[in-house]
Amino acid sequence: MGSCGEAVVRCLEANGVRHVFGIPGTHNLSIYEPLAGSRIRHVTPRHEQGAGYAADAYARVSGRPGVCLTTSGPGLTNVVTAAATSYHDSVPTLVISPGMASSVDGRDTGFLHEVKSQTGTMESVVDWSRRVGTVADAARAVRDAFAAFATGRPRPVHIELPLDLLESDAGTYEAEIAAVAAPAVDEPALAAAAALLAQAESPALLLGGGALAAGPAAQALAERLGALIVTTVRAKGVVDERHPLSLGACLRLPAARRALAEADVVLAVGTELSESDLWVREPEFGGRLIRVDIDPRQLQKNHPAAAAVLGDAEATLGALGRLLGPPPAELAPGALERACGWRAQLEEELAADGGRYAALHLHLGAALGEDGILVGDSAMPVYYGSVHQFVARAPRRFVYPVGYATLGYAIPGAIGAKLARPEARVLGLMGDGGAMFAIAELATAVELRLPIPFVVVENGGYGEIRDEMVARGAKPLGVDLTAPDFVGLAEAMGAAGERVEALDDLPGGLERAFAAGGPSVLVLDEGLLQP
Repeated sequence: MGSCGEAVVRCLEANGVRHVFGIPGTHNLSIYEPLAGSRIRHVTPRHEQGAGYAADAYARVSGRPGVCLTTSGPGLTNVVTAAATSYHDSVPTLVISPGMASSVDGRDTGFLHEVKSQTGTMESVVDWSRRVGTVADAARAVRDAFAAFATGRPRPVHIELPLDLLESDAGTYEAEIAAVAAPAVDEPALAAAAALLAQAESPALLLGGGALAAGPAAQALAERLGALIVTTVRAKGVVDERHPLSLGACLRLPAARRALAEADVVLAVGTELSESDLWVREPEFGGRLIRVDIDPRQLQKNHPAAAAVLGDAEATLGALGRLLGPPPAELAPGALERACGWRAQLEEELAADGGRYAALHLHLGAALGEDGILVGDSAMPVYYGSVHQFVARAPRRFVYPVGYATLGYAIPGAIGAKLARPEARVLGLMGDGGAMFAIAELATAVELRLPIPFVVVENGGYGEIRDEMVARGAKPLGVDLTAPDFVGLAEAMGAAGERVEALDDLPGGLERAFAAGGPSVLVLDEGLLQP
């Protein structure tokens, strides 16, 4: 009949899980034993935080939930930062861990790996954390997790399996598949939104991470209205950034915020309108604001809306399009002129603080091609460069922990992205400071023989924080770091390593990296990037 651990594995299989990221430990072996005989591929990172980041990126790229398996105590607490990253950016990840046996849980007996409260620890950073009491409860928890991912705002969850339950006989349980039913669209609210849009003369669409599946409907609606298309970083590429109405993921730049402030109607879809989205705490909307979100808590948060529609982004935008009519055969000249004018202002602003990264991203974009995926760390070349200069032709092509802004994401994130879409070219971009947070995961990429180029831009430590200290008139402290020989380190770990001596040498290095039988580290000094 099998153990509870086997039941959990079967439930994961039933809900379509193909990969699990985790590290075996003394207390989770009753899950690993059946996992070895399952259809699920297990990936072992070198640290549980790496497992969490890989699962997070896997979910961002594939659209399927990422699953992370830890042991109790330190294994689980190691994944907390990754889980918080998924929570901030609304990424569907499932963390499964063993917990203390029922006989000792909460008694402070000094049991191996004991934590005051594992569920309490995780509850502070995920959508919900549940300690189950029976095998049937465990099966229901897995079902509930996948149902939440599919029908609501997709945020991480944690399931804790007591040790005595894990080892117990599974008995009778049902490996249920999560039911998927999107909420019905609020017709009166939809009509109010359509009426505002029909009267708009200079509208704009602001698309957030909740709109990732709504690209075609959003594009058709923008063309029908002659609306500017602006996205958050999380939604980069929802509409092809080469579209003539698109301003891209440019909200860091003042001109983008002015464009929204001057629009007479802004339709914001699947976005919190938060400080990490807009780069300001008090966004300005000079016209009427319409909000569409699957989470009712977001409809009036951060900025009140004149009309608010609770619903799935794709279904709601499709319904709005039907109410307003099909797009015209040709885009209105006035709308094209308006978009072109704002793009010129954005390009001027970008040249002032991100221009030094433009040539780098021309090379990266050319190497990645139409369908490649760029995974970025929280590094200056990424938020000053990639966010604007990497042209995303489709959603899920730019992977970056924008909200939580954690360092150490790019290497494990690129691994998760490559496993999610093995046919695509995947590249990781980071600074030398952030690279050291997760350099051990290079060994994981070597073991998996993943041909991923990891581009490290060296600026001698934590360059952004150094600049902020200087701007405050403070003496830089703790930001100037001694970097290792990244080329030698890569080779010692079984990867290829190459120092790029001139920026024009980068395309050749990237092609060699993509053709290699495993990962490569390409190192270049930031001085090469000066315009």
